[in-house]
Amino acid sequence: DSTRRKGALDIILDGIQRGEQRLLIGTQMLAKGHHFPKVTLVGIINADQGLFSQDFRASERMAQLIVQVAGRAGRAERPGEVLIQTHAPDHPLLVRLVEQDYRAFAEAALAERREAAMPPYSHLALLRAEAVDKAAPLSFLREAAQLAQAQRLNGVQVLGPIPAPMERRAGRVRAQLLLQAKERQPLHHLLHSLMPQLERLKLARKVRWSLDVDPIELY
Repeated sequence: DSTRRKGALDIILDGIQRGEQRLLIGTQMLAKGHHFPKVTLVGIINADQGLFSQDFRASERMAQLIVQVAGRAGRAERPGEVLIQTHAPDHPLLVRLVEQDYRAFAEAALAERREAAMPPYSHLALLRAEAVDKAAPLSFLREAAQLAQAQRLNGVQVLGPIPAPMERRAGRVRAQLLLQAKERQPLHHLLHSLMPQLERLKLARKVRWSLDVDPIELY
């Protein structure tokens, strides 16, 4: 993650293979397919970010990361050990993953998704807005919500608007509006008629806005 020059990463990886570096600290990039036969201990810091998050997919990404990182330890003759830092060692999803396997975790996570009517048991569209002016994004999205609700489409919920989980980024203030439906057709019907109306709003010229259908991330 800290390399800047061409070939610098290869030099670092060669040093790791020769045992010149005995302690590796990094982001999830360390989990991506590297073979470090001398690594026997892996520590995962603050796994709670994946257990308690506004994004319903966070626990899924956390589990994938734990499985990937755990695969870096004990790849040669010596056995590996994985330590996970958490304030919630009894969290049902984490217990399933640690004591059973990823399949057991996935089954439990899917059951939660079904109860909450989240994908894959529903369909989402996320309308995002950002601007230097703090009030503009929420004002624009309130008008968008009113336009969506005026269509009175059965099966489509209008949730928000609210400030984005990461409200400020690069000097701009961000907000979002979530549209949720059990069936895809009414959601797309709403979006088809809503988009031209949004483009005609006066506030549309004061914000940078985008529509993300089936969003992978909710921030």
